[in-house]
Amino acid sequence: MTEFFSPEAMTALLQVIMIDLVLAGDNAIVIGLAAAGLPK
Repeated sequence: MTEFFSPEAMTALLQVIMIDLVLAGDNAIVIGLAAAGLPK
């Protein structure tokens, strides 16, 4: 159980969270650009 709280595990978890946030932001930008081109 202690291997989940090792520095390596915490670093890996932080990297995964950061990648997820970046990709979610990218998706929001793409959807916003696509929605801007739709007719009202």
